[in-house]
Amino acid sequence: MKSDKLIAVHNGALGDFLCAWPALLALARGAAPAAAKPDAKKDGAGPERAGAQAGEGNDGPRLLFAGNMERMRWLAPLGYAPCPPAMRRALDGLYGETEAPGWPDALAEATVAWFCLDRAPVAAHPRVVPLPCLTAGPGMSDSDAGASDRAAEPAMHTCHVIEVLRKHLARPGPPALPWPPRWDAHWQDTWQTLFGGWDGADSRAVVLVPGAGHRAKQWPPRRFAAVAGALLRAGYNPLYVLGPAELERGLDQGDLMPEGSEVPVVTPADHGELAHLLRRARLVIGNDSGPLHLAALHGVPVLALFGPAPAGVWCPHGAIPLTSPLACAPCSATLRELACGWGQDAGSPHGEEGHSGTVDREGASPCMAAITVQATLDKTWELLGIPGKEGK
Repeated sequence: MKSDKLIAVHNGALGDFLCAWPALLALARGAAPAAAKPDAKKDGAGPERAGAQAGEGNDGPRLLFAGNMERMRWLAPLGYAPCPPAMRRALDGLYGETEAPGWPDALAEATVAWFCLDRAPVAAHPRVVPLPCLTAGPGMSDSDAGASDRAAEPAMHTCHVIEVLRKHLARPGPPALPWPPRWDAHWQDTWQTLFGGWDGADSRAVVLVPGAGHRAKQWPPRRFAAVAGALLRAGYNPLYVLGPAELERGLDQGDLMPEGSEVPVVTPADHGELAHLLRRARLVIGNDSGPLHLAALHGVPVLALFGPAPAGVWCPHGAIPLTSPLACAPCSATLRELACGWGQDAGSPHGEEGHSGTVDREGASPCMAAITVQATLDKTWELLGIPGKEGK
């Protein structure tokens, strides 16, 4: 059943994709000829040489990617090519199947590595290798992760999603893959060799990211305004980065402005512009979101605010997490449903008052509302290396 082509399918958000990038690198390094596999720590050209030769075979590209094509900027150097339209249509036809389908002719020569949250959205098939980034929890083996009969919410755990994917690829096999993956222990160095490192050590710019893919992960905008005001008074230049989701939700930018001051608001045109901006910042502060993962990969100091989602699972690699002080947090690795019921039609059982004893009039989930401005500033001054600011 083995084939000579591999299609990597990833339809997740930006942060999910960046967590999967080390695994995508491992698949690409496995596809490279033995002569093109120098040690990246000994040969600075290692990542480029491996990527340049990994994707081509006698019958065209061996490595294909199906997902958001903007992500190809981070995959093309590894040897990936865009999945052709006929193959994309065949992949779309696999969604929602409950029984193993007949394998489409368009995919006859291909194996599919399907990256997913906790279970693949397709029926089990010998040519589909599910790569769930969340483990199943205590009492279940790695092979059970992503099983279709699991409960909707996996048990809470502390294994980071990058490590989960590494373990999946390290298991004997997976036998359906056309070649054994080769994990790069220095994958962040490889990223920075290919795409650049931190250039903002002498900068006075501090990027604030008030958005997130899920509303439950968002800190109140007015608290970001308080942090921005403190940064201005300390002689720094805060600026906001907003994405399409925040614009579509109608985020009131006035709530982000400190009293009596204006802070620039930037909406990058693409991921390249976003990376250029982040790499030149002295610090990035924000909710658990794609831009924070991107900044951390480039080596930028990052302060990430966490509420319902476990930081041990989702924290950007190398970032400093600031977690909610509530005893019930974190409560959900997938955020499909929070333990407190916040965001459900029935409303939150906390009512208008969170566990911190303060009324949340800003629409934040209780665990995010419990993170104070002072706690955030204390960490901010620490990361900026400003002595004497902590606790004031």
